[in-house]
Amino acid sequence: MATFAADFRPAEERTLVVAGGVAANRAIGTALAALCAREGFCLAVPPPALCTDNAAMIAWAGLERLAAGSTDSLEISPRARWPLASGL
Repeated sequence: MATFAADFRPAEERTLVVAGGVAANRAIGTALAALCAREGFCLAVPPPALCTDNAAMIAWAGLERLAAGSTDSLEISPRARWPLASGL
């Protein structure tokens, strides 16, 4: 969590978003909730019904970004495997 926390400025709300099979797993969710509470993070987990279909999870994540006022241009083409490194 320390590495993850380092990416946030002190005044920002720190939120860990979990999706996919991890989000549908109650034991992992309980452990992550305890970890986030201890480390001062909010935990965002979609409803289980949205964790079974990847397209539904992506749509939910997009709706959350839009609701937060975050938008992107549509100039980037989709890729089957997107690198996690920034600036790529």
